[in-house]
Amino acid sequence: MTSKQGEGTRAGRSGEGAASKRGGLPIRRVLVVTGAIAVCATVVTIAAALSTGNNPSSAAPGIVAAVTATPTELFVPTDSPSALPTSQQTDAATAEPTGAPSTTLAPTIDGAWSATPDPITSTTATAVPDSVAALVESIEDEFGVRVLTAGQNWGTDETLQVRNLNAVSTALTSIPPNVRSSIAATGPVTILSNDTGSTEGGWQPYGSRAANFYSNEDIVAGAQVTANQVVLQPGSTAQTIAHEMMHAYQLRGQAPGDYAGALLTPEMKSFMQATGWTQLVNDEEVRSDASSWDSLNADFSYGGLSLAYLNEWGETSTLFAPNPLEAFAETGGLYYAHSASTTLPDWPEYWGWFSANVG
Repeated sequence: MTSKQGEGTRAGRSGEGAASKRGGLPIRRVLVVTGAIAVCATVVTIAAALSTGNNPSSAAPGIVAAVTATPTELFVPTDSPSALPTSQQTDAATAEPTGAPSTTLAPTIDGAWSATPDPITSTTATAVPDSVAALVESIEDEFGVRVLTAGQNWGTDETLQVRNLNAVSTALTSIPPNVRSSIAATGPVTILSNDTGSTEGGWQPYGSRAANFYSNEDIVAGAQVTANQVVLQPGSTAQTIAHEMMHAYQLRGQAPGDYAGALLTPEMKSFMQATGWTQLVNDEEVRSDASSWDSLNADFSYGGLSLAYLNEWGETSTLFAPNPLEAFAETGGLYYAHSASTTLPDWPEYWGWFSANVG
């Protein structure tokens, strides 16, 4: 089956992997497009980038009971395998940072999977006119964030720059105020937009290619430092940006690179219980698997609702959820910042939990 690669849709999956080390559940190996990711991603309309997320008032209060049916196999999305040859793909779960080494996983939770709305044609920084600089200042003042423009690419002309920055504003407006304040508790989040997947310190954890990710660490002069930054591909939509902000919310209070710790918080355990996730090993084993996303993914299984839904084009998309952290950000980004032309699917377990526990 083929579908557009819109918000939450992940192309490039193929093949069965080895059985999980916990209980023999089948695990698919997830493939992510390398340097060609920007060229092959589907275009998302300008309306989607400018639209404001609509939160349903009918969301059920309280934590919804976990799905009780025993899963027969690990849920894995099966939509549209990539048309790119294997030589142009790499395994996101085992992607390693390039440049200066880190003692942690690559500092992107979701493996830079968020869709690129527009093909990338420029790999150079773009200057912003005074009108766009004023928009940046207003976003910083309103939301308490840092929006970098020096050395960044927010679009090749003023129209694109305004559109892309409005997507940032829409995403920040869409997520609950307590999410924004919690993320900023240790310092303002820095938002970048470039074609090379570069952090503020110049680290490229997934090589020199466009990527969307959140990182609570950076590499500066060969040393790991604490960070609080969202790196975007030029043209990213509000839902993608909200997705990355939900990752920032998950990692509040965690040490740099401690993604395993973020999986073990009471909040994440509550989310898992409500939505059908099962932790298959004890907390110590989860922490011992912190050096590999393959291992961390195998520590959890999913037996909840299918995460397929109708996107803004009326086509079926499936959220990419190899672990609870990604499921949280994927569904949270959809819930809070979906486009006006997207109807939320009937997922009361998720919407009830977010309404009761996040806002």
